[in-house]
Parts: sequence; C-alpha cells; structure tokens
Amino acid sequence: VEKDFTPVGLMARFPLILVVNPSVPAKNLTEFLAWAKKQPTGVNYATPGAGSPHHLATELFRERSGLKMVHVGYRGAAPAVQDVIGGQVPMMFVDTASGYQHIQSGRLVAIGVASPKRIATFNTLPTLAEQGLKGFEAYAWQGLVVPATTPPEAVATLSKALMAALNSTDVKARFQTLGLEAIPSTPAQMDAYAKSEREKWAKVIRASNIRLD
Repeated sequence: VEKDFTPVGLMARFPLILVVNPSVPAKNLTEFLAWAKKQPTGVNYATPGAGSPHHLATELFRERSGLKMVHVGYRGAAPAVQDVIGGQVPMMFVDTASGYQHIQSGRLVAIGVASPKRIATFNTLPTLAEQGLKGFEAYAWQGLVVPATTPPEAVATLSKALMAALNSTDVKARFQTLGLEAIPSTPAQMDAYAKSEREKWAKVIRASNIRLD
C-alpha cells in the first residue's frame, strides 16, 4: 500500500458501535461485561472478515476488557449484521453506516460508541470511554488514493476537488444522516494518518496473532 499508491486525501471515518442482539440482558457496558463474564465458553463475536477494522477493534476490546471472545468472520458487513440480528451470534462492533437503521428499529441494541466523543446521530449513546474503558477509540475510515505513478499536478487537482466535495452542504448532510464524520485532508495529512493507524493496529495484530489465512 505504501509503495503502490499515492494518497489524495481522507474522506470519512465510521465510528464503531458495540451492539448486541436484544436477547442479551445488557443496555450498557457494565451490564454487558457482567453478562459476558458469566458465559462459560466465552462470547462469540461477528465481523465483516479477518483483519477488518471491526475485527481489530474487537480484539483491542477483548484485550482491554479481559474477556474470553471467539471471532466469527463473515464475508462482508451485511451477513455479519444479519446473524447478530438473528441471534446466531450475540454481538459485534458495527460501523454507523451498516448499523444505523437496525439500531433505530431496535433490532440491535447499542451498548456504546468507540469514539472519543458522542456522535450526533446517536447523541444519547455514551462512548465506551465514558463507561469506563478509558482511551478506547476505534474507527473504520476511507480515503482516496491513486497509483504511485500519478503526476503530482493531477494529485493536487484531485485533492482540491475532493476537499471541495467534502466541504459541500449536500455531502455534509448525507454524511450526518449515515453517522459518518467527514475528515477532509491534504495528501500529506492522509499519509501521516495512515501511518499512525498502521502503527497502532500492527500492535493489536501482533498481540492477537491475527492472520488472513
């Protein structure tokens, strides 16, 4: 990734929310931890796939909470969410775009958000940090890249257009509806952010021995 692509700019961050099937007797982090610790074989959790932001966030959560947890990987967010709704798996970290309508409808129960502050679309939902998991922060995020051979002047033109789009009223309104946070940036800022994210999650990957095979 570092060699083959050149960053144009960050686009959006998707705050991750810890959600459970309504059958789980928990409405907040304290109740969830109490329930999870009583499960003799541990707690299964769904993700869109091995190595996804959702997977890494849950492994960090497992490490920080001390819970016994078992990964159940799916091919994408939709089937993972559907199996949590159906009760085949009791919990997952879901991104706001995939989970918004299901939380609103009550098919998923939101326990807490993994961002440093509450998000506008769920302003009554406390963060996990507020509930005692100090400093816990995890996002899925997206940025725009081009092949590394792209001329600098073309990258600059794309960057300017991307910044304009992300700062437009229509895009901001749409992002807020989906619970997304627009994060317009320069190519250099995206490069720095990506490096910091790689360093942060590399530690989790090594500690949890996560492999893609």
